[in-house]
Amino acid sequence: MPEKKHTEKTVLVCVTPQRSCAKLIRQGEIIALKSKAKLLVLAVFAKRDGASSENSAILEELYEAARMCDASMSVYFNDSPDILAAVFASKKNAGTIVTGFPGERSSGFVSRLHELLPSTPIVMIDGNGKEHKILPE
Repeated sequence: MPEKKHTEKTVLVCVTPQRSCAKLIRQGEIIALKSKAKLLVLAVFAKRDGASSENSAILEELYEAARMCDASMSVYFNDSPDILAAVFASKKNAGTIVTGFPGERSSGFVSRLHELLPSTPIVMIDGNGKEHKILPE
């Protein structure tokens, strides 16, 4: 049986296995409250990384940050995080996607996500907590 599409608007925060991503979850909570949307958190880990003890500890911290913001968190192990995030965002009716701000050695995740979901606003949060937006044309 096909999975039902989420009908309630959501704010989707995409996190990586970094402690600093807890800040993204809190920023996502503010955006969700302003837009009266449900907050969801998505973590996609590379398959090769698996559940290392370091990743497990960070994951626990991110789960706790999500719980404190009344958000549900989904974790996947996949080597195509952009495609997985786009499908997840579409199924969960994401009205806004929140990510970190790409650094110099960026994987290209944000730009590929924007190509896959051009009508979904993406809010990138930099290291100082400032929002940078990619809006639909």
